[in-house]
Amino acid sequence: MKKVLNLLIVSVFGMFMLMVVLPSCEGPQGAQGTAGIDGTDGTDGVDANSWCIECHTMANKNTIKAQFAGTKHGPMNGSVGYAGGRNGCTKCHSYQGFMETQLTGRDTTAANIPIPAAFKCDMCHTFHGTLEQSEFPDYALRATDPISLIYNEHATSVDLSGSSNLCSNCHQPRNRDGFPLVPNGPDSVAVTSGHWGTHYGTQSVIMAGAEGFEWPGSMAYESSGHNGTVDCAGCHMNKDGGDDVGGHTWRMKNPEGVENLAACTSCHSGATSFDYNGVQTEIVALTDELHHLLEEHKLIDDTGHAIPYTKDEGLGRKWTSNECGAVFNYLLMHYEGSHGVHNYKYSKALLVNSIELAKTW
Repeated sequence: MKKVLNLLIVSVFGMFMLMVVLPSCEGPQGAQGTAGIDGTDGTDGVDANSWCIECHTMANKNTIKAQFAGTKHGPMNGSVGYAGGRNGCTKCHSYQGFMETQLTGRDTTAANIPIPAAFKCDMCHTFHGTLEQSEFPDYALRATDPISLIYNEHATSVDLSGSSNLCSNCHQPRNRDGFPLVPNGPDSVAVTSGHWGTHYGTQSVIMAGAEGFEWPGSMAYESSGHNGTVDCAGCHMNKDGGDDVGGHTWRMKNPEGVENLAACTSCHSGATSFDYNGVQTEIVALTDELHHLLEEHKLIDDTGHAIPYTKDEGLGRKWTSNECGAVFNYLLMHYEGSHGVHNYKYSKALLVNSIELAKTW
């Protein structure tokens, strides 16, 4: 055992000498050798698309998310729950319904949607078709082709300026029994539902100056200058009015009632409200007058809903084509929402001529 221990000590001492003593015997450094030949410079990389970050920043994304959250199009959209699941409604009331019908070109989904989801960014935005700077700003909008209208079984279409066709996918009338309505038509219409007429999104046909019941009254059917010169986003997404209007809120008026006039005053420099030259006051008064006439004739109730002919408080008979047409025009204006701003001339013609017609009954 003692021999083994002695051997171990000698081995450790030997290793210490190799590590400490021998390096100290190294000689002086020699002369520096000849430098090698320089390598070839690499090719410069491609410059990044710097204009991308004009939109794709976290600050911009967070702003859009906050605006979107509080709108009727956003996560708080109450219609998703009751209408988003129905295959006849989900095209415009759920994320899945819109995306499916965009792929199929149909007005309904193949089946009901069991768990409908609220709208998301890619309902309106798809992938960029180009990254060329000359093409920017490019918001990669989907569904901007002319819209074949559900109303009248796709017999007609609208083609609005800018991004408006995207909005027209949903902001359009729906079909009802008795369409198309023809002045002095020979047939009577069985109005069996209080929801007869049109749906809430009638803006596209008013903007286009088309598809109303054009009774040949004292006013010609023509359009105002907004037709073909302005688009939905140009006004509803104008951001100059602050964070609580425009942008992805699409609001033209904030919760406190302040109007987003920035887009209006770019053309109408004297505008101080949407009631420019009394347009809204006039259209509201005409809409109310038509409402009262139709109510007196037992066609609609005080809320503006149709009174089915089978109800005791209604006519007790099927409606004529002219009666349907006057109610249809009223509903177009009642649900359109701008009170003449979108297309003053066409709106006024529909109302004035319908009032003249109703006064003959």
